[in-house]
Parts: sequence; structure tokens; C-alpha cells
Amino acid sequence: MTTNVTQVITLEELRSVPLFASLENEAVRELRELLTVKDFRAGTELFHLGDKGDAMYLIESGRVRIHIEDSTGQEVTLVELAGGDFFGEMAILDGQPRSADATVIQDARLAILDRADFLTFVRRNPDVSLAMMNAITERLRHNNELLRQRVSRNANEVMAERMTVADRM
Repeated sequence: MTTNVTQVITLEELRSVPLFASLENEAVRELRELLTVKDFRAGTELFHLGDKGDAMYLIESGRVRIHIEDSTGQEVTLVELAGGDFFGEMAILDGQPRSADATVIQDARLAILDRADFLTFVRRNPDVSLAMMNAITERLRHNNELLRQRVSRNANEVMAERMTVADRM
């Protein structure tokens, strides 16, 4: 369930998002005018793997879980995000479908920036591109570590299954 709110995100709240921390005041004001702020209840599914990626989200308050389903059907949490975090940036950068699901896990107020406005804003404020590349790189490293742990655990489970009782002693 969503509720539109008339309250506008503050300049300070926008500056608390690392992606926008270095922007000049005028750029932050411009960005604020592009955002739509909405409230979402816990349990709201914001988007699913494969959905059209037409917006990026900034978390003003609450928590959002980014997750996927692995090849065995098990749900895997990639990351839980909170106030000051952002998500949905990959799909609005490359125009490809969403690469994961996003679910509100604690009532949240989100500021939403649509793709066309985002691309125009980034062209006028190239520092945002560098900050976004840094954030995406950090997330990629986190996901690589998550994958490494899952692959390592799966390999260890296979080895344990193959071991005989004598091997285990």
C-alpha cells in the first residue's frame, strides 16, 4: 500500500545520501524538485526481477530488502537498506529490466526519481556519475563476497555428503 505525501524531502536529507553529498546547493534544490515522495507499508513489493527499470529510490526512512531467488528456489537477501541509502540505480542507468526484487520490510518513506529526470540531472551534474560508480562498485564487491561464501559453502556441503563415516573420523 502506498500513500502520496505532500511533504518534500529536505536539502539536508538529500545531502545525507552519499551520492549527493558533494552537490552544490542549486543542484540539490533541482534534484528535490524532481523527486516524488511516497509512504509504503511493510510488505509492499516495490518491484520484481525482470520488471521495467523506470525509477531510482532514495530511502528517507524505513527499511527495504533487495533479494533474489537462487537456482534451488531459496530466497537470498542481497542487502537490507535503510535511511540515506538508495537502490534501483542499475536499471535506470542501462535501461535493462530489474536484476532483483525489492520489498519494504519496515514502513518506509521513499523519494522516487524517474529515469528520464535522472539521466537529465546526471548529464548536468557529472559528479553524481562518479559517486554512483563508486557506490555500484562497492555493491558489486559485496555481492561477489556473498557469492563466494555461498559457492564455498555449497562446495563444502558436497564434500561432506561424499565423505564416508571413516573419512569423518
